[in-house]
Amino acid sequence: MDMSKKTKIFVEVFSDVVCPWCYIGWRRLESAVRQHQGVELDIRWRAFLLNPNMPPEGMERQAYIQAKFGQVGTSFYDRIAVVGRESGIAFDFGAITRTPDSRRIHQLIQGAGAAAHDVKLTLFADYFEHGVDISAPDYLNALSSRFGIAPSAIDAAESIVENDLNQGAMLGIQGVPHIIIDQNWAVSGAQAPQSFIPLFDAVIAGKH
Repeated sequence: MDMSKKTKIFVEVFSDVVCPWCYIGWRRLESAVRQHQGVELDIRWRAFLLNPNMPPEGMERQAYIQAKFGQVGTSFYDRIAVVGRESGIAFDFGAITRTPDSRRIHQLIQGAGAAAHDVKLTLFADYFEHGVDISAPDYLNALSSRFGIAPSAIDAAESIVENDLNQGAMLGIQGVPHIIIDQNWAVSGAQAPQSFIPLFDAVIAGKH
C-alpha cells in the first residue's frame, strides 16, 4: 500500500523505560500497524514513573526485586521473558545490575524532540536486552551526543515530564503502558495486536 494512502493516527503512550510490559506493549502496537496496513502512527511518548519513590541513585537490582516482589521476583521476570520472546524481544534480566531512577531519562527522551521515538526504543533495547545502566552519566552523555540532544533541551524538558506525570495522575493512570489512540480511546496494558485493529478502523471511519 502506498504510504500516501495510509491514515496517520496520533498515539500517546504513557510508559516508563524501566517497565518491561511497556516494551512488549510497543512491539504489540507495532505489530498491529503491520497487520492493519492502512495506518501509520504519530507517536508521542509520555512520562510515567513506575517507581516514584526510587532514590536518585537508583537501587541495586536484586535489592529492588526483593523489595518489590519478594521471593517470587525471579519467576515473575522469567514469565515476562517468555512473553517477550513472542514479540521478538530477547529480555536479559540477569544482565541488569541496577534499577535506575528514570526521571532524568524521561527528561532526555522529552528533550530529544523529533528523535524521541528512536531514543526511547534505544533505551528499551539497551536496558532490557543488554543490561546497560541507562542512568549512568557517561551513557546518557553518549546517547545525547548520538542523537544531537543539547543539555539545555534536557534541562528544559523537566517541566514537560512533570506535566506528563500530573496529567497521568489526573487521568487516573495507575499502570503502564497506557495508550491513547487519536485522543479518544484508551488501551491499558500490553494488549494483543488485535485489540488495536477496530480502533484503527474507527479512526479511519471518522476521518473520511
